[in-house]
Amino acid sequence: MKLALTMFLALTAIAAVAEPVKLAPYEAHYKVTRGGSDYGEGYRMLETSPNGEWQLRGKTDISWFILSDVRETRSVFTYNEEHQRFDPIEFLYMRTGTGSDKSFHASFDADEQEVKNVDSGRLVDIDWQGALYDEASVIEKLRLDVAADNAPYVYDIIDEKGQADEYRFAVLGEEQISTPYGQLDTVKVERVRENNRRQTYFWFAPELDYLLVKMQQFKEGDEQATMTLEKLNR
Repeated sequence: MKLALTMFLALTAIAAVAEPVKLAPYEAHYKVTRGGSDYGEGYRMLETSPNGEWQLRGKTDISWFILSDVRETRSVFTYNEEHQRFDPIEFLYMRTGTGSDKSFHASFDADEQEVKNVDSGRLVDIDWQGALYDEASVIEKLRLDVAADNAPYVYDIIDEKGQADEYRFAVLGEEQISTPYGQLDTVKVERVRENNRRQTYFWFAPELDYLLVKMQQFKEGDEQATMTLEKLNR
């Protein structure tokens, strides 16, 4: 009886972990640190409109001594809940601050599988086969797939430079973390790169529908930035 109960609880836990998460609006605010010191702030906001479009906006505002870096993204897409499929409509990336300003604005035609650079009016050279994401929307798709245990986590994306790329991720395990929002049980995920000069880690919280609650970046072993959840509105 005890063994049967133990097995039942284990199976129940697995089923709970693999339960699909529904996409829903939220507004998450983050604290950005580096080496334990305040580095800036950021947010991610997911909204939906009556016509069925979703809009994901994000921003990080970082300052370090005399350096500053502000990055903003806007991703617009439709979402098929049955197949958990994203169809991109628009992607905007802007970077301002110390150094050269950068931007990229793309519009997507899912029927023709074409991507246009809005600023130049030219088509982007990309072989669009199957699902396509941008640097912002891919994290939303990733959290849904992690929640549903829908591996492998491999996605075709268009990056902030307007270039095609393939993002791969791997689940590293479970970890309890401390954030300004509170203690959270999370699933830790790593972006898999061909070289190990840069490492990026993501933490998703099952109790918050697998929302991104922490992200950390390293370059050649040195911490570049750590972003942790501070406030959440849903």
